[in-house]
Amino acid sequence: MDKLRVAHISDLHFAKVSFSPLQFFSKRWIGNLNLIVSRKHALAPQRLLPLVSLFHEIKVDLVVVTGDLSTTSLNKEFLKAKEFLDQMQSLQIKVISIPGNHDHYTQGAWKKKRFYDYFPDIQGNDLSLRNDGLAAIDLNASWTMIALDTALATSLTSSRGSFTQSHEDKLLKVLRRIPTSKNILMINHFPLFQHERNSKTLERAPALKALLRQFPNVRFYLHGHTHKHCVADLRSNGLPIILDSGSTADLQRGSWNLLDLMPHHAKVQAFCNHGTPQSTWRPFRQLTWSFL
Repeated sequence: MDKLRVAHISDLHFAKVSFSPLQFFSKRWIGNLNLIVSRKHALAPQRLLPLVSLFHEIKVDLVVVTGDLSTTSLNKEFLKAKEFLDQMQSLQIKVISIPGNHDHYTQGAWKKKRFYDYFPDIQGNDLSLRNDGLAAIDLNASWTMIALDTALATSLTSSRGSFTQSHEDKLLKVLRRIPTSKNILMINHFPLFQHERNSKTLERAPALKALLRQFPNVRFYLHGHTHKHCVADLRSNGLPIILDSGSTADLQRGSWNLLDLMPHHAKVQAFCNHGTPQSTWRPFRQLTWSFL
């Protein structure tokens, strides 16, 4: 298969307010407060539902979700997200999901890896995303995907991730195993660059950037977290093309990316849906890159 069509969505934030008093023994109470005060007015997960038929219509082969499928890592939130993604899989569309900080929101959810009770683990190169924090799988003869889980439970005011020394050591071994002739698509919830407050950054991001500069066959770095759509070609700086999906569920600036991956080039089309939950998705930007 010469072409692979990938839809990149992120930050779906399926939500369910919890009234359990047990929430006050974890970070969940602040997530519920934020949901009641602001998120329920800013996010509209119902606008995600038309994507199922749209992805089927435009023949998407793979949907990649770069984290934050839930809001407070509540079981009922994960079930809502799973129901949405299961609809795609029932149409023979493959789905790969990685957790974001909201999916490891509480210490309990993080330690028990609750996310992986609902969404399949990724296993490849003798590594597991659940147990090792990264895994690599071949998408086709020309493209390999490397998935990272750098999310962790944090303090009340933090939404940081961490690219640990263990991540770095394992990633270096994986990258060395992949032939330089093969293209790599890397996915992580957190961006390489963060222009907001320090509490939202990826710890040890400079180490990840330094590692990526050694492997120019890492063509794309897909992420979410910021809720701001972005496409940035950083190859002149020795880094991959950066694709931030934005929050696909955002009511005012919902967005996602469509990638057509070929052996020696790729095309990216960005879609947005701004306005009411009933408005339709429309393309607003298209770019093509050669890797020869």
